[in-house]
Amino acid sequence: MDVDLKYAVIITGIIFAVLIASGLIAIAN
Repeated sequence: MDVDLKYAVIITGIIFAVLIASGLIAIAN
């Protein structure tokens, strides 16, 4: 249960990081 929750948090963090990076690249361009 705790392991699944940890992976869910990690995946969510990666998704947010990708979205933020994409947004910064779009603003830069």
